[in-house]
Amino acid sequence: MAIFVVKTQVGQEENVANLFEKASKRTGKIYAILAPKELRGYIFVEGENKETVKRIIRHMRYARDMLDKEVEIEEIEHFLFPPSAVANIEEGMIVELVSGPFKGEKAKVTRIDDAKEEITVELLDAMVPIPITVRGEQVRVLKKKEG
Repeated sequence: MAIFVVKTQVGQEENVANLFEKASKRTGKIYAILAPKELRGYIFVEGENKETVKRIIRHMRYARDMLDKEVEIEEIEHFLFPPSAVANIEEGMIVELVSGPFKGEKAKVTRIDDAKEEITVELLDAMVPIPITVRGEQVRVLKKKEG
């Protein structure tokens, strides 16, 4: 059992992964399939052996080839755990709200909750600073913290 890199037609990674899923039900020799969104033209397939995966690719549309080298799980585990939405945000940064009722407003980050992936901001143009809690993906960083 090993993990192999399969080259696909760019934009067809998900289709090839679905075809591998069907092949795994038929043969039982494909154990896992990973098609990361940020990696174009490649998917990862865990199969019984190299010959089995190559045989399946031969009859598969959009699959091009397979790299000879096997991949260790450590090399691809960063694809398995996506980064936190608040990972690059710090207190004191100036952000723009990109969705929700305050869309387009600029705000200063006052607190970050890593566990919930939420941040608390204060709107810059508000008369009275009212803390608002939003999800990390609802903001775009405009200015890094000064100092």
